[in-house]
Amino acid sequence: MAEKKGTKTMLEVGFVSKLSETLKSLDDTSRNALAVEAKIRPATINELASGKSKQFNFETLAAILEALNRISEEKGYIKKFNVNDVFEYDPDKKESH
Repeated sequence: MAEKKGTKTMLEVGFVSKLSETLKSLDDTSRNALAVEAKIRPATINELASGKSKQFNFETLAAILEALNRISEEKGYIKKFNVNDVFEYDPDKKESH
């Protein structure tokens, strides 16, 4: 019997999470604090940060970026965050399973 093909994780298709680095740059802001600020389930933030996310939508991405920018502003930083601060595409870093 053939094994059913499942949806691949972001790492398996070459997307590398930058979220942990970004949170660290914001005075070690926690994943949970981002989830609260973005009004997104903590599990979604954890899956994204670990590269285990299998699907992602633009509404979620926008909420994360808006929250990162609010946190940045509240902490007195000038930095404006964009998609590359959440994840990047690097086909050379594909992870196979």
